[in-house]
Amino acid sequence: MEENFNEETNLKEEEKYEYPSETLKHSRSENLENEKLNEDDYAKDKQDNFSVIMGRKTRTFLISALAVLLILVIFLVSYIIYSFGVFKDFQSPVSLMNTSEENPHVSGESEIKFENSVPEGELSAESIYDIVSPSVVGVVVYDSYADIISDPTSEGSGIVISEKGYIVTNSHVVGNSKQNNIKIVLNTGEEFSGKVLGYDSKTDLAVIKTDKTGLKAATFGNSDEVKVGASALALGNPLGLNFASSLTRGIVSAINRSANGGPKSLVKYIQTDAAINPGNSGGPLINMRGQIIGINSTKIAVAHCEGMGFAIPSNTVKTIVDDIIDKGYVSGRVRLGMTGKMVSNYQAQIYNVPVGLIVSEINSDSNLGTSGVKVGDIITKINGVSVTSFDAFYSELYNHKAGEKISLSIFRPSRTRMNSETFDVNVVLLEDKGETQQESISKK
Repeated sequence: MEENFNEETNLKEEEKYEYPSETLKHSRSENLENEKLNEDDYAKDKQDNFSVIMGRKTRTFLISALAVLLILVIFLVSYIIYSFGVFKDFQSPVSLMNTSEENPHVSGESEIKFENSVPEGELSAESIYDIVSPSVVGVVVYDSYADIISDPTSEGSGIVISEKGYIVTNSHVVGNSKQNNIKIVLNTGEEFSGKVLGYDSKTDLAVIKTDKTGLKAATFGNSDEVKVGASALALGNPLGLNFASSLTRGIVSAINRSANGGPKSLVKYIQTDAAINPGNSGGPLINMRGQIIGINSTKIAVAHCEGMGFAIPSNTVKTIVDDIIDKGYVSGRVRLGMTGKMVSNYQAQIYNVPVGLIVSEINSDSNLGTSGVKVGDIITKINGVSVTSFDAFYSELYNHKAGEKISLSIFRPSRTRMNSETFDVNVVLLEDKGETQQESISKK
């Protein structure tokens, strides 16, 4: 403390010392010059400081602007992802994952696990349920334009045929379309989306593909070995998912049945009295060895009729499904390129016309028009075979290939019903590629 005190005292004493006048004058002159220099230095320093400060502010502004821009970019990217990803889920009741366009299927190979040999001995219904139920799924269908509050357009059943994510169901379950949104529900309650790979309305079969892998595939049996009187089980979701995984029991009532003589006439069904209800469609008909022998498709539902359900035989399923997975449609099919409906015996008597297929519309790619056929004409024969039903029509039509010519006998009624005419035309058949064409025949 004393050293500091003494030093301060000495400094004060030095400040009192008086310098000679000339020295003082000279010192003042130097001081003026020094002051001028200091002012210049000060101005320069001030300018330098201003430049430094402005530089710092500019850098701060640029950094802030870049930070804001980065935040905006992140926000924009997040919004785009949200809009085209998450938000899309809210537009539809189905969680629409991006199903892969890559098809893992090897062309020419069947995805269906098919056992031609019949295993020894029968299983209990309890054991069969445990074996098959993990392979039976719920199929919930939404319109492609559905929003978050939309109800399903249909609910049905489906069967896992491959661990690669292939599922078979009925064509009518998916709305005879590739466009509808599909939700798959496992018996565990797990949900995921799928897309319709292809469908065939003539046999009422469709294939759904999902990105979900590792699913348990069902085992199919040879439907040619099915015998009338054999026990059979039906498994599915009658009336929708509220009654999911319901098992019913019955027998094989008949084989090689034509259910209604309509567009499904290509299929010779297995008839069963096992309880089948709306929602069972697309589910399996199972023998007592745990093999799927058919896919439940339809039933006769009238007030005075019970226990008449129909399943598509497994051998038919295999042929159709393999083709759909390979090509997206059933190959080898032909069409006339028209829509029409049958004239019944009753209508024929009332309107004084023959029984046949009346032409309602001619497609633009058909050569019926250039052959002289008009809307309102009635096709009475195809290659000499009388068209008395859809069965008769399709049986003859599918004996031919695309590009071949067939002969059609035409009846053209007159307005007065007095001057009607009949004539024959030759028509070239077109290839039927499923959704690429309109329905060939309608029962409207």
